[in-house]
Amino acid sequence: MSHSPVDLMAEARAGRTEALGELCALYRNYLRIVVRTGLGARLRERVELSDVVQEALVEVVRQFPQFTGTTEAALVGWLRKLVGQKLADLGRYHSRAKRAGDAAAVPLESAWDQAGGADSGGGRLLDVLALSQTSPSEVASRRELTVLLADALEGLPEVEAEVLWLYHADNLSFEAIGERLGMSRKVVRAHWARGLRGLKRKLDHPSGSGPVRRDETAAADAEVSRGPDAARAD
Repeated sequence: MSHSPVDLMAEARAGRTEALGELCALYRNYLRIVVRTGLGARLRERVELSDVVQEALVEVVRQFPQFTGTTEAALVGWLRKLVGQKLADLGRYHSRAKRAGDAAAVPLESAWDQAGGADSGGGRLLDVLALSQTSPSEVASRRELTVLLADALEGLPEVEAEVLWLYHADNLSFEAIGERLGMSRKVVRAHWARGLRGLKRKLDHPSGSGPVRRDETAAADAEVSRGPDAARAD
């Protein structure tokens, strides 16, 4: 039997250890993409993504008793804040090490400062994800769309997933994404288009679920054909 995030939070507060484990598993993909997009280019060369995600999950378990929120939106905001603190700590540590070696400081990105919620951008792609939640229980749970996006991006090529996340969840322009990733706007847009098509194929054939309706995949096709500038104007 599946539990909603709110149910799992209540059970974890009541002392059911398994519920906290299920909660961590539910948000692993979300934490992974927030960590990945929050690491600066040079820091990525010095740390393992999986290690940072694991350390963030340890902090979730350790600090959960201090979390007082009662909604998934509050939980997502709290998780994002924990990731921000973890990345800031890593940045300071490696910057001190670099300064000791007389080299440049290690930069971090500021993805955790973005709103990153369902109302902060993303346009039609997030609408497609909302439509793909076809079971009544999923619709009723009103899941945070950025969490659904993180789950949907799992398994896509890393760069394509990162571009889609930065554009649709963090609401960055193609120019800003290019500066962050060291790519031209044209290259970023190509990754965006390929990633969106890959995500559409994934929604067409979700494992273990029924087919997605035609209007869902048509919306993804329309987003690709309209291009990012038109999508951003919506």
